[in-house]
Amino acid sequence: MNDMIDKQIEELRLQMHEVASDKKLTDQRVVSISCKLDLLINEFYLRDRLKANSEYKTS
Repeated sequence: MNDMIDKQIEELRLQMHEVASDKKLTDQRVVSISCKLDLLINEFYLRDRLKANSEYKTS
């Protein structure tokens, strides 16, 4: 599951860099992509933490 999120994060990161290369960082398109990226990164770390906690409890 995290592999899919990894892929989405990388795609959004590249998209953000592409858009930001010719726009201001405060441009709505850059900010929108950045917010989506933040959500995915938070989801990635939350899943990783939950996985680590469940592995800890079962050992």
